[in-house]
Amino acid sequence: MMPTDSQMVTSQEGGNQPISLVIPGRAEYVGLCRLVAGVVGAKEALDEETVADLKLAVTEACTCYLWGPDGSPPLRSGLEVPPAPRSIRVDFYVMPGAWEIVISDPEHQHHMSPSSSCDPTSQGGLGMTIIKALVDTMEQTDSEAEGCVLRLVKRLGRRSSAVI
Repeated sequence: MMPTDSQMVTSQEGGNQPISLVIPGRAEYVGLCRLVAGVVGAKEALDEETVADLKLAVTEACTCYLWGPDGSPPLRSGLEVPPAPRSIRVDFYVMPGAWEIVISDPEHQHHMSPSSSCDPTSQGGLGMTIIKALVDTMEQTDSEAEGCVLRLVKRLGRRSSAVI
């Protein structure tokens, strides 16, 4: 029986820990998450297209948690927008055959409403559609205990060895 995507993380051989990054919940810090995805992808000898896909998926996922760059809600005529979290946590689980990236609110208080910027049916909301096109699995959970959590899984083909 094949493990589920969430089981891949807990059953890692060697007990590898995730690469974790916690940033302030402001737009100007999303670039750090994108940079980490790119650096780790290069270190893992992923091809340029896969690295670009992972960087874009991480950027879109983090953006789903944000308000505008000045701390004001995004302009959405007549729609209630959930408050931005004070911080965003991104965990990169790097495994030989796949990456799992988990984006969450460390305070567990951010919830994404159906009218959020990531809903493809909302005004200007293409975030989730873009993410789904770039990764193999995208799971969004939202609970009172954990807040909103986005779990992205990108399966990797055969990788060539890095020349460093």
